[in-house]
Amino acid sequence: MTNPNFVGVWKLVSWKTENPNGKIIYPYGKNPIGHLTYTQDGYISANIMKDNCLPLELSVEELIKTRKVFLNPWLLFRNGRKYIKAIIRYFKSSINYISYSGKYQIQGDKVIHHVEVSLIPDWIGKDLERTFEITDHELLLTTLPLDGSPQYLQWKRI
Repeated sequence: MTNPNFVGVWKLVSWKTENPNGKIIYPYGKNPIGHLTYTQDGYISANIMKDNCLPLELSVEELIKTRKVFLNPWLLFRNGRKYIKAIIRYFKSSINYISYSGKYQIQGDKVIHHVEVSLIPDWIGKDLERTFEITDHELLLTTLPLDGSPQYLQWKRI
């Protein structure tokens, strides 16, 4: 069962957590970027990233060629520094990015995201449960604490 108030696209306003000592932590910085989409037919798509990810500085053609470079020692020798720099930036960026999608359902004050596709392979097939507070224009999702520290994601309807 879906909630019609959920349906639409939401923009991330903030993501914070408070550790057991009371210190506020911003896992994706103070200005994270993200979109959350809930569809009428029960699908969810979430994308979140830090706002200061470094560019890879490679063209689309070079990105396609990257795999071939690491399989060919001569290309790696000739262009290796550029590609290694891009790969390091890619891994730094992927640490600062989350994306997943699947079905969702509402149960009381909880929304459950049934993950079908994810940048984090361990989430595939898992249920991500969040409590929620919703108004016409704002959505607060709170993760259940895994380590005693719930996370609060504030969204604004686009």
